Amino acid sequence: MTWRSDYDNELAHVFREAERLIDAYPAPLNDKGRDYLQAFNPLNPSGTKNHICYLLPFWMQPITELDSRYYRDLSLANVFVMLYFFIQDDLMDTAPSDWKEQLALGNLFHLSMLDLYRALFESSSPFWDYYRAYVTDWSLSVAYESPHTSLSPAKLAQKAAPVKLASTGALLLAGRRELEPAVSDGVDLVLATLQMSDDWSDWEEDFELQNANSLIGMIASEKAASPSLMTRTDIRNAIYIDGALSRYTQVAQANGEAFARLELSLPHLAAFQSHLSDKLTEESQLLSDTKKKLLGGGFTYWISQNKSFD
Repeated sequence: MTWRSDYDNELAHVFREAERLIDAYPAPLNDKGRDYLQAFNPLNPSGTKNHICYLLPFWMQPITELDSRYYRDLSLANVFVMLYFFIQDDLMDTAPSDWKEQLALGNLFHLSMLDLYRALFESSSPFWDYYRAYVTDWSLSVAYESPHTSLSPAKLAQKAAPVKLASTGALLLAGRRELEPAVSDGVDLVLATLQMSDDWSDWEEDFELQNANSLIGMIASEKAASPSLMTRTDIRNAIYIDGALSRYTQVAQANGEAFARLELSLPHLAAFQSHLSDKLTEESQLLSDTKKKLLGGGFTYWISQNKSFD
């Protein structure tokens, strides 16, 4: 079982359909929209991968058992969720020269998203209550991000709350609303681990831009210091000397253990959680091994890693 390649054919269909919908936008926003879509197409080798955004509907199959068209429709809707909210994030983080175009394009993505969901859920459906709740969570998270980022899964996952429209939507279509609390908790755990993985990869950029980052927040908390008063050297020392990444990784592993205790029959989602946690563990172990080698035979090991050949 592979959590992504099992669905390559489905994703090809979903992204072709997304491109067809974007092609119908008025010019020149359709061209810009197509380019933006391709930047996130997982089948594009250079595309940014945001797997859970469009794979979560398919991962829900074991407990929903819907007709395959519903998973495609939910995935397609979530592609536009991804595009819309990523544009919002981009505009909050920076002020690009084409911000007016991006804002306009974002509104077209939002219209496509709503059209797709309205075709699946009547106005009286509880889906729209969840929609309001998830968008409210996202709004509060991005508007009031704190440098003292909590490692609580529920808090870390708030910024990606609209992703859960896919899982909750599948449950409602299948008449399995009673599973929503447990599934929501499970998705939050995976989204939290995904955010932690991103924060490890991006900590230097986040430090430079003074963005919220859970790894920096954890280190600051351990030192009872304000993140804004910490230097890059403080953070690097905590990571590379004091073992902060190892402690950070243990939190990600705990998320996996908490997911297992929910006893959800969602093997692909569980595999994705394990993939994220295992990658953090591997990088933590690599840092630990490097540190041991440097301490055990520092100069010789340094020479072996840095020698050049003329």
